[in-house]
Amino acid sequence: MRELLDDQDLSFTEMAKVVGERWQVLPTPDREDFKGRAASEKDKYNAELADYKKTDKFREYQAYLKDFKAQAAGNVSGRRNL
Repeated sequence: MRELLDDQDLSFTEMAKVVGERWQVLPTPDREDFKGRAASEKDKYNAELADYKKTDKFREYQAYLKDFKAQAAGNVSGRRNL
């Protein structure tokens, strides 16, 4: 869908409006097909995310994120208003 609209030089808002209008006129069986595929992809994503959260890489990233946020909070509180 996006490829069809890219050459029309639409803003994101305009593109979303066109897509929304097309969704509204889409026949119900087609809509249900898309909803089913979306639900299937969401289930797949959630399963992959659950597996990822069990890895060392995830734990390392969480530690990095915690340190990063602590440093950022320290930098923000240490600023002076000029």
